[in-house]
Amino acid sequence: MKQLVVILVLLVSCTAFSQEWRDSLKVARDAYKKQEYTKALKYYQAAQKKAPSEVDLSDEMGQSAYKAREFEKAERIYQQSAASKKDALSKAKSYHNMGNSRLKSKDYNGAIDAYKEALRNNPNDEQTRYNLSEAIRRLKDEQQKNQKDNNQQNQQNQKNQNKQNNQNNKNNQNQQNNQSAGGQGQKKQKQQSQGQSSKGGGNEQPGNGNQSKLPNKTVERMLDNLMKAEAATKRKMNGNGSGASSTTSGKDW
Repeated sequence: MKQLVVILVLLVSCTAFSQEWRDSLKVARDAYKKQEYTKALKYYQAAQKKAPSEVDLSDEMGQSAYKAREFEKAERIYQQSAASKKDALSKAKSYHNMGNSRLKSKDYNGAIDAYKEALRNNPNDEQTRYNLSEAIRRLKDEQQKNQKDNNQQNQQNQKNQNKQNNQNNKNNQNQQNNQSAGGQGQKKQKQQSQGQSSKGGGNEQPGNGNQSKLPNKTVERMLDNLMKAEAATKRKMNGNGSGASSTTSGKDW
């Protein structure tokens, strides 16, 4: 009797658990039809966790994530799906969708790898082949754009460097000019200071005063004139003074 009760409880539990994931799956599919992709993804994931191991909802989950523009999450789902698939066509489909997710994420190298893997499993898939060529074209465009941007950046960096070098040279030249002008000013100031010192020393010599010094020849000429005048005076006095007494000195003073 007790064993029967346990069996009944387990059956009821399994039935309830099975009904729960089916309910989640129904909500997910209804939300997807209404284009409520984020909600659909949430319920798909809930249903997958509770569903039996043989139930695979990865394609529906991946499509919901892709429609919700959660491309990195979609890529992971498709990658797991591709690893779990057994037949080549199913793998090709998962790799194709993984390539689409990477293409939307602008991971062009990753998209190319995924499309190539899809073609290995299904070489006749023309849509995958077209998507592969599109991924290659976008990769080349991106590389050319990056090269152009790098060239422009390098040119701008070189221009800025040249401008900085010119400014540094200008600053150095101004500094040298300032140093040269300062040295000349100091030299001129020193010369002026030495000139004033020499002039002031001449004024301080004793006995010079402000009197001008007569040349030696002028002095001699003046003395000679005085002596001549004295001699003339003596002759005159000797000639007019016959009764006067003479002096022994020969001078009249």
